[in-house]
Amino acid sequence: MSDKIKTYFADLRNEYPVLRAVFAVTLALVFATTVGYPAPHLTAILTMMFIGPGKQALGLKKEIIVPFLIYVLGSIGVFLGNRLIDYPLVILPLLALAIFWSFKLVKIPAPIRLVFLMLIVLIPFNSITANAIGGIILQVLLLNLIIALIIVKIAFALFPDKPVSTNSTKKKSAAPPNPLDMNKVAFNGVLVIFPLVVLFYLFNATVGTLTLVFTIILGFDPFVYQSKKGLVIIVANILGGFFGVLAYQLLIIVPAYLFYIFLVLSVAFFFMINLFSTKKIAPVFATSFNTFIVIMGIISTSTSGAGSEVWNRLLQIGIAIVYTTLAYVVVTAFNNPKISAIEK
Repeated sequence: MSDKIKTYFADLRNEYPVLRAVFAVTLALVFATTVGYPAPHLTAILTMMFIGPGKQALGLKKEIIVPFLIYVLGSIGVFLGNRLIDYPLVILPLLALAIFWSFKLVKIPAPIRLVFLMLIVLIPFNSITANAIGGIILQVLLLNLIIALIIVKIAFALFPDKPVSTNSTKKKSAAPPNPLDMNKVAFNGVLVIFPLVVLFYLFNATVGTLTLVFTIILGFDPFVYQSKKGLVIIVANILGGFFGVLAYQLLIIVPAYLFYIFLVLSVAFFFMINLFSTKKIAPVFATSFNTFIVIMGIISTSTSGAGSEVWNRLLQIGIAIVYTTLAYVVVTAFNNPKISAIEK
């Protein structure tokens, strides 16, 4: 009997990553929507970034550095939005330089460069309507980030990782040299992203912010046109949208708080089990769950229907995918960043 109990708890320990992720994202979404602070879905999305497959506890040092770094990067965007937004001939060249160096500085981890690029573009862009908006966006982001980090810390405390034996650690082999001309990669990134940034600034197209966001995300991969990323993103958003609309309809029938928690918990289990699996399509479930989170957040803060939000989201993402793919096909044809054998 005792052997069965030991086996049961050993098997349960193997499922800690899934249980930790389900607990964290459910707590994040339920807490955020219950308290009702701005952009509640952002807490759960940020939690997902720190709790997904392969993620480990950050530790106190990183938990302090991450919000501080975001604050510094966001403050640059706020400064540009407050001081230079009325001077397009000044701010647009600065944004072009920011895009260029975000691609070129490969020694800095890609997530940090991507976050910097999004903050440096989106905060001044949203400051067009009012200077104070940039600062508000940064405050909302920091609030959601700090709450997400607290939830992640609780989740890792309740469901800790297995201790890693020193014998199992292996030395990492040296990374092969980058076969790309990073100047060309950075220049192509500017040619793809910057025209859309200029277009959005000139026409103040705040309704299409999601298109700009996904153009930046997709455009960060200079060979996105050769991959299936676009199709994967569309399928993932359709799947997440389906679950979001289904949850919305069920909540109309049973508008109870406990049922809402049960619904989020059930969907979280479905997505996390698949996300932490060994399936090739596992990454799809991360994007799908993010879409579900966004819809659930909108349901709690808006009177608009979930279905219309899904179609609006898919339309904007579709535009970003088509534009980014075609733009990279054109610019790469004239300026291929791959280093040929002759150039080597």
